[in-house]
Amino acid sequence: MFARTSRIAVALATTVLALGTGAATANAAPVQKNCVLNIDSGDMRCYGTFREAVAASTEGRVTDAPLSAQHIDQKLADRLKGVPDTAGASAVQLGVVYTDANYGGSALVLTGGSGCQSGNGRDAQINLDGTWNNSVSSLTTLSCWLELWDAPNTSGVHQEYQQSTSYVGDAMNDRASSIALL
Repeated sequence: MFARTSRIAVALATTVLALGTGAATANAAPVQKNCVLNIDSGDMRCYGTFREAVAASTEGRVTDAPLSAQHIDQKLADRLKGVPDTAGASAVQLGVVYTDANYGGSALVLTGGSGCQSGNGRDAQINLDGTWNNSVSSLTTLSCWLELWDAPNTSGVHQEYQQSTSYVGDAMNDRASSIALL
């Protein structure tokens, strides 16, 4: 009788523990990504911190960025806009998009071989996939103005941003499927 009772108690305790662990996991904050997308090659790589993403996107030119993308100040923005001065460096930081308002959540650094003409026509366009599709809520402009589109291939409803924006507005929040870089 004791062995049967013990097995039932162990099974019950295991079930309760498993349910408790599942509830804690379900309520856990989503993992934030810090990714770099080279718009020329389409290559995307993600890193543990924003500092690592910036170091990679600048090819080691900027290694002291904050751990979180939420803390880009004007001094860092100016450094990111700068022309690469490292021998053989070819990456220019074009802008950053975020999954949350106020420059929060996951961050995607857009980089490419050359800057933009800022308002003098479309310099590049990209489609957003995976985590980034229909999830942009704020953005930082660097070397380019950014134009969000609610459909792939820069079609549909769109909004142009000439400066960093802590909230893209109700019309574009969590709707962007592509971006034009101007």
